[in-house]
Amino acid sequence: MSSAAHPARFADLHLHTRYSDGSFTPRELVQHAARLGFSAIAVTDHDTINGIPEALAAGKELGVEVIPGVEITSRCEAQELHMLAYFFGDSWRDANLRAVLKHASRVREERAMEFVKKLNALGIALTIEDVRVCSESGTVGRPHVAMALLKRGHVSSVEEAFTRFLKRGKPAYVERYRMEAAETIGHVTRAGGLAVIAHPGLNTLDEHIRDMVAQGMAGIEVWHSRHSTAQTERYLKMSETLGVCATGGSDCHGSGREGMLLGRIKLPCERVEALRALSGTKA
Repeated sequence: MSSAAHPARFADLHLHTRYSDGSFTPRELVQHAARLGFSAIAVTDHDTINGIPEALAAGKELGVEVIPGVEITSRCEAQELHMLAYFFGDSWRDANLRAVLKHASRVREERAMEFVKKLNALGIALTIEDVRVCSESGTVGRPHVAMALLKRGHVSSVEEAFTRFLKRGKPAYVERYRMEAAETIGHVTRAGGLAVIAHPGLNTLDEHIRDMVAQGMAGIEVWHSRHSTAQTERYLKMSETLGVCATGGSDCHGSGREGMLLGRIKLPCERVEALRALSGTKA
């Protein structure tokens, strides 16, 4: 058979929508993936799965497989990490998982209110309603606080909001609650999902990855928009040594983050099938 008879099939397993801090609606994201020729994508919004139904409906219509997912804010000791979770079949509907993510959303809302209080103490007029209107999905986070500051004219850009007020060490920064990685892995696996550490090259947690695998972590995000060639090679070798799946994704948030765009990472669908086989579900 010629290669033309079986064209290469690609996936992107790390994508965000407006339900967290992306600029695409779920439908727009699927449409964009279809235009670029992707066979499969995973929608992995931060700490929420509320965009999944819309994405699944669009995927069915446009012929793109949508894998339900989520990126859960976690920590290992004092360092923050993000854990991707993939759910094949209907396991994303798990009630206990939904309760965990609902709690995460509530924590985000409380953190946003603390940001507002600190900004008010600095003499900056801002309300939590200003923040909420910057989120079309109702889920709020630090980017929405930055957008609200920009909209009210307190800063000239979102980047300025972060550098002046919202980054760690700045006067309005608020620490946030994060589950231990082991706890996150446990919630994901009990729900029937697969836990994969996101962009490990952006952290300094390599010495802990073996422990996370022992706790049930199923994979490592090897290919990522911000991984260097050396990092990609390192994590691919690590995944093979530890016997876990090697995954990848662009971490696309829409058009707002340079270099992290849909199409930047094209994961062969064989990698998706390896995940699917591990989950015990069929295509």
